[in-house]
This record gives sequence, C-alpha cells and structure tokens, in this order.
Amino acid sequence: MTTSPSALDALLSTLRTKEGVATAHIDDGWMQGRTAYGGISSAVALAGTMALHPTDAPLRYAQISFVGPVGGDCTVNTRVLRQSKSSLFVDAGVSSDAGFGTAAVFAFSPDRKSHLDHNRLAKPDCPAPETLEPVPDHHARPSFVRHFDMRPTTGPRFAWKSEVGEYLTWVRFVEEPACHPAVALLAMGDALPPAAMALFSEFGPISSMNWTVNMLTGDPKTDDGWWLLSAKTGYARHGLSVQDMMLWNRAGEPVLSGSQAIAIYA
Repeated sequence: MTTSPSALDALLSTLRTKEGVATAHIDDGWMQGRTAYGGISSAVALAGTMALHPTDAPLRYAQISFVGPVGGDCTVNTRVLRQSKSSLFVDAGVSSDAGFGTAAVFAFSPDRKSHLDHNRLAKPDCPAPETLEPVPDHHARPSFVRHFDMRPTTGPRFAWKSEVGEYLTWVRFVEEPACHPAVALLAMGDALPPAAMALFSEFGPISSMNWTVNMLTGDPKTDDGWWLLSAKTGYARHGLSVQDMMLWNRAGEPVLSGSQAIAIYA
C-alpha cells in the first residue's frame, strides 16, 4: 500500500540541485498574502543548504531575515562561510520572480562533552491537545495555516483584544511529513500569529522581519506529531514588536528557542 506524500514532502520533492544552486517551487497553498509563509521559505532555504552541503552534524542555529516576498519558482544560492572540524556555517539566499526574498545563515555542529546540565525551560502546564478544540477554518486565515492542526490552550483563539500578548498552542501537521526533522520544524516553528496580534483592538497588517532559531537537540522527536508552540511579546510600540518563541515536544522537552521582530501596520 502506498500513501500520498504530505504537502511539505510534495513541495520538497520539487527541490533540484545543479551547478551549485538549488531550485524549488513554493505553491499557492503555502502563501500568506503576496508572499510565502516565512516558515516555508526558511525550510526551503535549509533544505537547499543541506542538499548542497551535506553534513552529519545537526542544525544548531539559524538567523533568518525576511527581506521581501517569495513564491513560485525559487532559487537557493549558498556560500560556505566557515567549515572547521566541529562546525559548518553556510549563508543561504532565496530568490524568486519577485526578487531577493529570504536571507539565512545556518550553523551545524555535533554535541560536545560538557560538565553543564542545566534546564529551566520547563513546558507550561496546559491541557493535552486531544482535549482541546482546533482553530476553525475561516476565510480570513492565510492559505498556509490549513497545513496545520492548531489547538490553542488558553487566551484568544487567534483573535485580538486580549491584555496578554501571548499564544500557547499545540500544533501538528495535518499530513505528517517524512522529510528531515529540522526542515519540518522550521516549516512549523513560525506557524503561530505574531503574539502582538493578541493585543490588537483593531486589525492591521503585520510583517515578520527576522527569526532567530536555536535548536536545543540534534535529534528532535515527539509523540503523535504534537508540538507545543509559544509566542510571547513584552514590547510592542512604534510599529515594532519583539517576541520570544519556544517549542516543546509532547514529553515536555525543550526542542527549539527563538526570537522575532515584527513590523506592525496598525
């Protein structure tokens, strides 16, 4: 019995490499307005980088800037910034017919022996995803969110007029992908709305400017496909919001930490 590839795997199946350049096609199902969802352009940048510069070392760090719109036929150009015995740093840029869109730097490195074993990134207490209702479909939701099953734990259900700029939501792919787990996590890790939107008293456009990602394990895995995503802002002023982001697996282990700056036109 064969099964159809997931939407993410189907997109990644368009990835080709030739003469040191990777190409891929981001279809309309991954768009949000006039550009692709930032998580998918980040995932394409990473997948292209890993295809062009294979390494056994896991992804540890990503710094991504969303410079302009991306979509349709895309090209990933890369440049090795540094390769040593313990690490590989690669610069990657994603361009499409709209011009240059996404800039990224990826760092790969293995585990190192250390006397330190310290973890205070505890998963918040919250209900299990099976006990929560999914976010209902709505005509105003961007296309890409239909690839995710989202179960908000507390607070506004992706609406606004809250006093707390925070979202805490269980998320899994509607169709579980078989691709590299780091690529899948980048494709999912930016799925929540910017936390500042929970504060909105009136709707207005937003635009992610950057995304810093720290992978806290070289072997990310979870049960039943569920990951707990958190986005929290402590500052939103002068049309700019900054937020902290976390991702835990079903067992409560921290897997990804990050931060982001968002431009707000409201």
